[in-house]
Amino acid sequence: MTAASIAVERSSIAKTAQSKDKPDKPYEVRADKPMGLLLRVQPSGTRTFYVQVERGKRVRIGPAGTFTLKQAEERAKAILRDPDATKRITGQGITVQEYLDDHYRDHALAQLKTGKETINRIETVWSKFLNKRVSDLNASEIDRFRNKRILEGLAPATVNRDVSALSGMLTHWVKNNKGTIHPLADMQALEVPDDETVRYLTPDEGNRLRKALADRDTQATLDRENANLWREKRGYELLPEIKGYSDHITPMVLISLNTGVRQGELFAMQWEFVDLERRNLTVLASHSKGSRTRNIPLNAEACSVFAAIKPTDAKGLVFASPITDDEFDNVNTAWENLIKVAEIPDLRWHDLRHDFASQLVMKGVSLYVVQQLMGHSTAKQTQRYARLAPSHLSDAVRLLDAVGMLGS
Repeated sequence: MTAASIAVERSSIAKTAQSKDKPDKPYEVRADKPMGLLLRVQPSGTRTFYVQVERGKRVRIGPAGTFTLKQAEERAKAILRDPDATKRITGQGITVQEYLDDHYRDHALAQLKTGKETINRIETVWSKFLNKRVSDLNASEIDRFRNKRILEGLAPATVNRDVSALSGMLTHWVKNNKGTIHPLADMQALEVPDDETVRYLTPDEGNRLRKALADRDTQATLDRENANLWREKRGYELLPEIKGYSDHITPMVLISLNTGVRQGELFAMQWEFVDLERRNLTVLASHSKGSRTRNIPLNAEACSVFAAIKPTDAKGLVFASPITDDEFDNVNTAWENLIKVAEIPDLRWHDLRHDFASQLVMKGVSLYVVQQLMGHSTAKQTQRYARLAPSHLSDAVRLLDAVGMLGS
């Protein structure tokens, strides 16, 4: 179907409302009675009833499932009879769910790097507020709700992200409805203690991780050879020979250890920004959490890994999913198996980034340089690694010894 509206009989719109299909593009079906009633179907599968009250203006009735077709018809008739029905499409009358579906969802998905996550946070964390009018939200009830979540054991940083997701939608609402006031304008973020433990690899853990990677590739190569022997005996077409790394996992891990890139930055990495001649990796602002482009010099191992996996006509994603030929969204299964074999059960992928920074600091690299390489927006984020250089801090304090002896 196309995005165009289609006039259909009552049985057809009822069938569409009950269907579970997920179209490539949004489309609408219009009921023949009452005039103006329509059902909009989104690529996500969401189906929502609306009624058009005049040219270019429509009123949201609600989702199919919550409303039966008969209920939607009755609601549409009532709205069409009400001369003030159009008030429902103004900023003062719209609910959180309505504004999310009709105005903010597409904006977030198109403009925010964390669009999907933001929409999911609003719909799950703030589900009890979805049927409230946006204009009725206030800082007091939001504060009570976030305090409840803190008492339930959630971390302040998590609660702050939840509030930020909702606040971002409200900022969008204010910009699009002149004269409205941001309900959370005076709300301050919760103070987040900077007590995150820096997890990095000990030398033994580093060796075990690398051995697990090497063994994984060796086993995959042997499995492929045995499979081809089996296929050759039966006259089947042989599978491609494995040369070098068996798949994406080993190069992903090694690049992460040697560059400190975030997993999202790794997944979005493009060959266009890997310069082996100048030994430089560029992380674009559009792919970075800090929204700033940064350059990371490549050491010998990183260059070797990139060179080993670089195709003849290198373009597009460095690591493309063999299933979708698009960006990976996770490598959780392979990672869990890897750390199990390496016997490092508490290691997270993000700890590879911590390890990169930690190793630099322990080798005497300044926190300022580490901050630039990591893409931290503030020095405070990098300060957590300062404790890993106690000898350098002691050397600085010992400079006072000479002053004391001169004055004695």
